[in-house]
Amino acid sequence: MDTSNLQPVLMTYKRFKNGPYFNRIIFICIVFFLPCLSQLWSYEVIFKGVENQELLQLVQFASQLEKLKNSPPATLLGLKRRAEGDRANIVQALHSQAYYDAQVDFSLSPRGSTLTVNIQPGPVYPFAAFRIRYLQQGEEISENRLPSPISLKDLNVELGAPALPETILCAEEALLHQLNLQGFAFASIKKRDAFADQKGKNVIVWLLVEIGPLTSFGPLIINGLERVKESFFYKKLRWCEGDLYDPNKVEKTQEVLEFSALFRSVNIIHAEEPIEGNLAAMEISVLEGKQRSIGCGLNYMTSLGAGLSGEWEDRNILGEGQKLSIRSDLWEKLQEANMSYVIPDVGRQDQNLIFLLEDRRERTKSFIENAFSLSGTIERKINEHLRLSYGGMYKRIRSQKSDFNGVFDLFKVPLQLRWSNADSILESTTGGMVQLRVVPSLQMFKPQFIYCLNTLTVTLYQALGKDKRHVFAVKLMGGSIFGARKYEIPPPERFYAGSESTLRGYHYLTVSPLGRHQKPLGGRSLFIYSIELRNRIGKDIGCVLFYDLGNVWKEAYPHFQKGILQSAGIGIRYYTPVGPLRLDLAFPLNKRSIDDTFEAYFSIGQSF
Repeated sequence: MDTSNLQPVLMTYKRFKNGPYFNRIIFICIVFFLPCLSQLWSYEVIFKGVENQELLQLVQFASQLEKLKNSPPATLLGLKRRAEGDRANIVQALHSQAYYDAQVDFSLSPRGSTLTVNIQPGPVYPFAAFRIRYLQQGEEISENRLPSPISLKDLNVELGAPALPETILCAEEALLHQLNLQGFAFASIKKRDAFADQKGKNVIVWLLVEIGPLTSFGPLIINGLERVKESFFYKKLRWCEGDLYDPNKVEKTQEVLEFSALFRSVNIIHAEEPIEGNLAAMEISVLEGKQRSIGCGLNYMTSLGAGLSGEWEDRNILGEGQKLSIRSDLWEKLQEANMSYVIPDVGRQDQNLIFLLEDRRERTKSFIENAFSLSGTIERKINEHLRLSYGGMYKRIRSQKSDFNGVFDLFKVPLQLRWSNADSILESTTGGMVQLRVVPSLQMFKPQFIYCLNTLTVTLYQALGKDKRHVFAVKLMGGSIFGARKYEIPPPERFYAGSESTLRGYHYLTVSPLGRHQKPLGGRSLFIYSIELRNRIGKDIGCVLFYDLGNVWKEAYPHFQKGILQSAGIGIRYYTPVGPLRLDLAFPLNKRSIDDTFEAYFSIGQSF
């Protein structure tokens, strides 16, 4: 072949290649044309054959074709390989919903731009049989030799229901838990056989379980101690060495240890093998957390002015969970400080001894109070919902600028019964609480008199949706003072309303019978009703609409015909890990001459 005519062309190409513009042109081609080339194999996915929308969403979630749609392969062959590899993912998703006869294939449009996934789910396979064989020390035993038979209902298995893999796995966990509850701490699943009968279109499951020996709690080892003493743990244990093994006792022990707020983590396990005497050696491993805390805060109320609070706490001052707390709240019209010392598990589990020292000075339209008190209280947890407390208190009150001035030395016996099934202490959304408080009081020196202060408080919470973003909250409070005549009861001990928790919107502690110059005198009976609609707008912000009504009367029983005061308002909440920051604006609907147009309250925590 004569190539002489190509020589000028080749020379021109070599000069151009070695020239300054060649690399730039190559770069431009790569930038502008390579994305276009990759788009030649971009594709859309269409799923056919699945009518159930929930099942379709599950298939789409499992499909790599769907997930990687925005990252197409470089070639059409790569797309086909991706589709073939996706078959197992889709089939597995269908199996998870008991479609054990599912068929999946793929088809491409002529240009490869559309990939159709053709699915034939087939029927849902039900459980036809679910059988369990028991071994003990390697020998098969009859179910009748168990302390209590275990039924399919105990395992949440129903014959004829869809044979979901999740149901089988949960049944295994439930079976082991049931055996643990009967004292078989070392029970284990040895073998599982699940057969999908393609002819009968159902599933048969066989489980082989080794129950191990009947086990008792053995010796205990505690790891990770620093400030906490071992004796603290023995007071919290819900089991005794030699008791039949019970996982509920282990779980309860873990809960109370975590609730003590002394540990960052708590882990309770038993040894992998029983020791001599068929004992389960127990081990508690903890990581101690910070056991001291200090805090401060700002508050504001139109009635009290600006406020500053501070507190210090040591939750393990002597190594056995004893808690010492000091707190002070300073307002323009109210100053109070208290110190408490809590000794846990006194005499029995879940029974605390609480010593409390309080000092208080308050100036209101009704009185000026200087009070000092010292109390000792036993608080007992009767069950998961019910608590009882009782004790004794000495309280000295100096009352000035009131209708009954003087110094009172009171001996009190506070009694309280509290029942609660609310789902949270800081932010309740369901459940409720009932609290009855009875405080017999004796004036120790002349003139001697006796009276009894009684209050009943009921709160109810109901979420209005599954997401619990809207909560309906109700509070009902009633009170009565029996015994001494009204003017013998120290003015600070009488009932007053008008605060952030009792009839918002009215001037501070002025809702009561009024005397000369509109001076509040206090009353012997009280009734308050509050309703709130709490709305969580975002993750951290919420708003509240509220309505309050109530009053205070001079008689020992409420007289509703003598009038009810009402108020309404709106609040803003900013949610924090320790409770919501609260700003409320309340407006009196039956405004009196001593009331302002509105009252503002700023503090932490819900109003109830």
